[in-house]
Amino acid sequence: MFRSLPFTYRQHLEGRNQALLADPGSQRLTMRAFWVGGFLSFFLAVGAPYGNMIIRGSFMALDFSTPGAIFLFLVLIGILNVLFKCMAGPRGALLGALALTAYFGWFYSDASTWDPYAPGFIFAQFMLASSWLNVWLVGRGQSLVLNRAELILVYVMLLIVSALCTMGLSEQILPMLTAVFYYATPENKWRELLFPHFSQSTILVDDGRESKTFYEGLAPGETIPYGSWLEPLCWWSLFLLALYLAMMSIAVIIRRQWMERERLPYPLTQVGLAMIRGEDAGCKVNNYFRQGWMWAGFSLPMFFGSLEALHRYNSVFPVVNLAWNVPLVGKQILQLSISFAVVGFSYFINANIAVGIWFFHLLAKFEKELFSIAGLTSEQKITFGVADFPLLAYQGVGALVAMVLVGLWLGRGHYIQVFNKAVGRAPEVDDGDEIMSYRWAFCGLTGGILIMSVWLWLMGTPVWVALVFIIVALLIFIGITRIIAEAGLAVVRAPMPAPDLVIMGLGSELVGPTGVWNLSLAYMWAADVRVFVLATCTNGLKLIQEMEPGLRRVVFWAILLALLIGSLGSFWMIFQMAYQNGGVNLNNWFFKGAPETAYNNALRNIDPAGVYWKGWAFFTGGGMSMALMMWARQKLPWWPVHPIGFPIAANSMMNSVWFSVFLAWALKKVVLRFGGVSLYRRSQVFFLGMICGQMSCNGIWLVIDYFTGKVGNNIFWI
Repeated sequence: MFRSLPFTYRQHLEGRNQALLADPGSQRLTMRAFWVGGFLSFFLAVGAPYGNMIIRGSFMALDFSTPGAIFLFLVLIGILNVLFKCMAGPRGALLGALALTAYFGWFYSDASTWDPYAPGFIFAQFMLASSWLNVWLVGRGQSLVLNRAELILVYVMLLIVSALCTMGLSEQILPMLTAVFYYATPENKWRELLFPHFSQSTILVDDGRESKTFYEGLAPGETIPYGSWLEPLCWWSLFLLALYLAMMSIAVIIRRQWMERERLPYPLTQVGLAMIRGEDAGCKVNNYFRQGWMWAGFSLPMFFGSLEALHRYNSVFPVVNLAWNVPLVGKQILQLSISFAVVGFSYFINANIAVGIWFFHLLAKFEKELFSIAGLTSEQKITFGVADFPLLAYQGVGALVAMVLVGLWLGRGHYIQVFNKAVGRAPEVDDGDEIMSYRWAFCGLTGGILIMSVWLWLMGTPVWVALVFIIVALLIFIGITRIIAEAGLAVVRAPMPAPDLVIMGLGSELVGPTGVWNLSLAYMWAADVRVFVLATCTNGLKLIQEMEPGLRRVVFWAILLALLIGSLGSFWMIFQMAYQNGGVNLNNWFFKGAPETAYNNALRNIDPAGVYWKGWAFFTGGGMSMALMMWARQKLPWWPVHPIGFPIAANSMMNSVWFSVFLAWALKKVVLRFGGVSLYRRSQVFFLGMICGQMSCNGIWLVIDYFTGKVGNNIFWI
């Protein structure tokens, strides 16, 4: 017998669904949602890499804040949907189509200005096609105006694409597959020491010329050698499809436990929910944009960010510094930096969670200083995570894994129900409100793990190492996703990536040289990845709670479409940029630094080494400490600090985040102290405006720089 939801909360859910269904026409999905969502997904897929490699402006798909998705959704709700409403009548539709046709015809009258690969030109084609499509729809009694359910579908697609188009996939994988040939020299000895361990299957790209054209550009008359990419990308597509299928399945399995039973806040979804709930078919302008306090919050990052942008155009404009370094203890430096978006997201988390984030970060500073004084060092070297203190990396990842395992144990009732439903032993369990059935989710998870493990085995990795590695990687992904869902951290990285933990923890003698090489290639999807599909998919499933349960299965196909568009679109754009301009001229980290890091780590770790018992001791200590603190939080009402910040406390990314979390916590305490809950609820729109303002500032200045030709105008990177 499993506990059901509390009566009051169950009543709340039922009332919310009834309220949503009371809005006629709001719970209807049509193909227009796929038309708009498909294009905006493609635009983000090609625009994000173009923006950070050609314009070299602000990253729009760097981390879990998903600035590109939020900015395009703002454009959709604030401009496009309003335009569609104005063109919903026969006269308005025809006049709008003619006006847009005339404008773009005039703007692109000079054929020399046509750049078919430029995002601006692509967007213009979409607007022209949409205007005439709208004329046809209006003639049939319809229009391109999107309702709430359709807006949710579009936003979910944008979230998924955000995890694919730059940091999450495309800008990592393509250089990684080629750089080993281009950068191999007699000095680094890659040819002598790494090449013998390549898989017999072609999973790397060698065009016969060391892939020089990918890094230096094509000569006149040459074409992109797609043929040399075909077989490697087919192999990697199989692996990545299994990975993303496993992630989607995990998101479905944990959804009800996290959202309905534990009621996690999902702070990163609040801005999207606010815009969706503000949509009213009877009003042309979304209600979200009718709130003065939203614009007050919006203006803060827009003002400071625009000053910095204008300074790069003309030094007469001042720049306001938003980051300071102060000494803390010994050699430890405390970074005080303000991110308007992180402050906005953190305003929606519980006070004890916020305390847990900044408290454990400060504690980690003292722990680092103590380690330095005591001479507790490690002969190992890791690149990502807690790179300066590898032993603390083991401690953090041990705590992260323990957090996941304890969470699985606490939610065992739900997960047993899911398993029983999947194998046909619990017909009474209702999974009709999920994007896919529990049976398919269970098959997707087990099948994905099996395919990925067999794939690594075929490439020469010992089968048990492959299985352990995939499970460890998924546990780390789940742990980071939990932190995002509960703590709302838009910028977070694992304390130690799965390849390092398995290779360095178990030792190269057990993993084997070919296994070391294959797991080092996994850096492209499991190491320096600040955004991934599991987290964005989980946030997307939070959004679909606003949809009628009978429509949610459609979202599954929308996610698959977004995966296809996001990967193919970004690959296509990077191919065009790299072969036209030369990869070495685009981004030094993705086209040189990241691949060299992976290959040099493989070279270093291939040397025979045994199990690293010192690291596992810290791993165990971190896990036991985390489990004890989670027990204390469950059993001791007076326990003051949430342990969720402990696994990531020593991570270098926290240096840039913790103060914004602290600032949001302090502001929230003041608001609740003097204004109570009512003032806190009214003030939330101000902080949502801060989030939108920062994302819009990045996006608007990218558009301006695109037309002016300005390069290097990077404003907010967190």
